[in-house]
Amino acid sequence: MLVESAFHLNIEHGEGPLWDHATHSLYWVDLFAGDFYKGDPVTGTFSKKNIGQPIGTIALKQSGGIVFAAHEGFGFTSIEENMPVVFFNNPQTNYPETRFNDGKVDPLGNFVAGTMTFDGQKPIGQLFQLSSNNKVQCLENQLMLSNGMDWSVDGSQFFFVDTVRQVMYQYDYNIKDGAISNRSNFIEFEKDEFPDGFCMDVDGNFWVAIWGSSKILQFDYTGKRMGSIDLPVSYPTSCCFGGADLSTLFITTSKVELSETDRLKEPLAGTILKIETNSKGQLMRRFQG
Repeated sequence: MLVESAFHLNIEHGEGPLWDHATHSLYWVDLFAGDFYKGDPVTGTFSKKNIGQPIGTIALKQSGGIVFAAHEGFGFTSIEENMPVVFFNNPQTNYPETRFNDGKVDPLGNFVAGTMTFDGQKPIGQLFQLSSNNKVQCLENQLMLSNGMDWSVDGSQFFFVDTVRQVMYQYDYNIKDGAISNRSNFIEFEKDEFPDGFCMDVDGNFWVAIWGSSKILQFDYTGKRMGSIDLPVSYPTSCCFGGADLSTLFITTSKVELSETDRLKEPLAGTILKIETNSKGQLMRRFQG
């Protein structure tokens, strides 16, 4: 597979890619810089906005603009310069050493996002659900490093990564109220494999970015390993499907762990990569708030 750079842009720590099929745009964040981006991969143009603190993840709102999860909690804004950045709920006030890291919209239109300590070394991470009426509840706790998540095609299962524990969990998902239950280990990764963000295609297969391993690993809907995609960067962070027919895999990458020497060896580290595949992704869900 041919791996290319989608934009002439190099950032420190790309995360959270999502494809807006309505505008044919890709969104992503530069986590520690506090920036989020909107780009057109056909023209290569993009715009960005800063929220003033580390931003873990974003989702598009059904009513317009974005919802985000950052160091000081949830908030709303949009890419337009004149739109304010509004923080409205911080469920982690008792944990000043944690920040939000990754998230997605669930089948009911809730925004689900997980936290971690800044070094990822204490089991005090939590998984929060923000409902359309802006109420927050905790779905899971005692997590090390909350990361990628998604739901099965039929909406009955929730999958969630704890990177430090090198596992993807599986939960039963209640389509009536968004509750999760009955956690089990779905994929246990090898000792040198640290799963980061991931996405699922229309067939329920998993595409998992492996932090520090220069790979995207592929698993089928049962968790069976199918193959891998080699990348020209050491630290892929997440991925999503997009493009005109949802067959382009966009991959965010990081260079925050690279020395100056290694950065010269990996000129594409920190870029948004793209790969044309024979698979198709699912449509992105929007936050209903």
